[in-house]
Amino acid sequence: MSRTLDSADDPDARTYEYSDSTLLIRMVKYLFAYRRLFATVIVLTAVTIILSVWSPFVLRQAIDVDFVSGDMHSVALTTLLYVVLQAFAWIATYGSGYLMTLMGQRAVYDIRQQLYCHLQEMSEEFHDHSSSGRIISRLTNDIDRMSELLGGELINTFAQVFVVFAIGWAMFVADLRLALVSLAIIPILLITTVYFRKVMREAYRRTRKTISTVTSNLAESISGAKVTKSFAREKTSAEIFAGYNEADYQSNVDAGKAQAAFFPVVRFISALGVAIVLFFGSWFILDPSFLYINPVLTPVMTIGTIVMFVQFSDRFFRPILTIAQFYTDVQSAFAGGERVFSILDTESAIQDSPDALPMPEIKGHVRFNNVTFGYTGGTAVLENFNLDIQPGDAIAIVGDTGAGKTTIVNLLNRFYDVQRGSIQIDEIDVRSVTQRSLHSRIGLVLQDAFLFMGTVRDNIRYGHQDATEEEIIAALDAIGARRIIENLDKGLDTEVGERGARLSEGERQLVSFARVLLADPRILILDEATSSIDIYTEHAIQKGMRVLLRGRTSIVIAHRLSTIVNADRIVVLEHGKIVESGRHADLMQKRGKYYSLYDLQIRPRALQRTV
Repeated sequence: MSRTLDSADDPDARTYEYSDSTLLIRMVKYLFAYRRLFATVIVLTAVTIILSVWSPFVLRQAIDVDFVSGDMHSVALTTLLYVVLQAFAWIATYGSGYLMTLMGQRAVYDIRQQLYCHLQEMSEEFHDHSSSGRIISRLTNDIDRMSELLGGELINTFAQVFVVFAIGWAMFVADLRLALVSLAIIPILLITTVYFRKVMREAYRRTRKTISTVTSNLAESISGAKVTKSFAREKTSAEIFAGYNEADYQSNVDAGKAQAAFFPVVRFISALGVAIVLFFGSWFILDPSFLYINPVLTPVMTIGTIVMFVQFSDRFFRPILTIAQFYTDVQSAFAGGERVFSILDTESAIQDSPDALPMPEIKGHVRFNNVTFGYTGGTAVLENFNLDIQPGDAIAIVGDTGAGKTTIVNLLNRFYDVQRGSIQIDEIDVRSVTQRSLHSRIGLVLQDAFLFMGTVRDNIRYGHQDATEEEIIAALDAIGARRIIENLDKGLDTEVGERGARLSEGERQLVSFARVLLADPRILILDEATSSIDIYTEHAIQKGMRVLLRGRTSIVIAHRLSTIVNADRIVVLEHGKIVESGRHADLMQKRGKYYSLYDLQIRPRALQRTV
């Protein structure tokens, strides 16, 4: 079952169409990946079932034969046999339990790893419309629910089904009359289980949605803590979170009510089974002719047989209780599983074509040919857009907010696909090559420099893992950032913290510059990459910027127009169309759109210097 993302939908608001059997089969497939472990578990489980059925017969032998004979030697042998059976049962149960847990945790590891890798491959459209908190909830809470099922409970429950049939067969072999009356309550148990199944499925589905909302709000609140404080919104944010928390609390209480009502009912029904054995067993002893059929199917009732059936009844309904517990846990696991599989079954909007080839070495000739594109549900951002960038040229793109500057970057990187027209690099359509190879030829520095947990050194060589210390230092020297980085507490060994929080915005941007320079891409894109850098730092890296751009095809989306005056060509966008194009001096002489933008920025600065 595959689907593409409807970006207008909330991922948690979609209707899931997975049947229980579909979810179960898909989960079991992850266990089947470990066939040897699975086969060993089956063998040990079979041993456990055989011993579980055999032990009550040994108990009947001791009561009806050995005790009556008064032969202590026979009693001792029977007792020893019973102890040996219990010891082997313990060993088999321990072995199967441990291996089931091992196999289940490996399966959970595979699912989580597959989901993570799948998320890495998803298009920007998916991530634009998916809350990070909800995605995290899939990777943690929902897979944890599946873990409870795959970590042994699934196989154990299937084993209990065989235990029920094995003990049921043994009961009919031992005495048909007592078997029939003791199993008469099975229909009641089945009706009860089916009723509660639907109730608990819906209850656990609600819990998965509410905890996802809580996680999403929590992740957002932590990321936006500074903004919350700056607007004195702590109390309001706490009230909003309390609302989500209350919804999660109530959904879990409702699920608990359903579970609390279910198990006492099942236990009461199983207790009725024992009571029926005691009542009718005594009746058959007092009146042997009652429901008598023949000596084979209805042998003479004895105390040992009644004790054996009490044991059978307990061992028969104990698995049923386990199966009942499985029904509650499986509903929680299925509720989590359908949310995990819904993402795994969502195809990325951007995919490599079946015949896609790696991008070869390039010169860097970029061409937009009659490109039309608009984001889902919106009007066209670019329409019949044409732009030709020669190898080695440094092109600056400027314009008002919403003019389409960042869209050009997204399309060139193939984060989105054009709706009409084409984008070519050295006459090669970007859709005809693999995304991985395309991205390896393009370096991208964003306005908000993202750093990963680790050291400054780790982040600089993120795109070139084999980089030597000398190469890292050379990259820092090239952009004029070596002194600034060395002034950090531990230099290159400084821990940057989450998202680079321990560094200033300027320092983070310098690290991102060094990172892309070390990767040595043929095409370089700077998306307002200097807008977060202070004037001193910007001045310090101007020389390094020239080194960074030299010999590369460069696209600079500029916020500060003073940084692009030396560009080979400045392209001015308005409403997705090129309205002006040329060098800085030429555009200033025209006194058009670019002149207005430049004058709007430079004049306030001149006034500030005068003041």
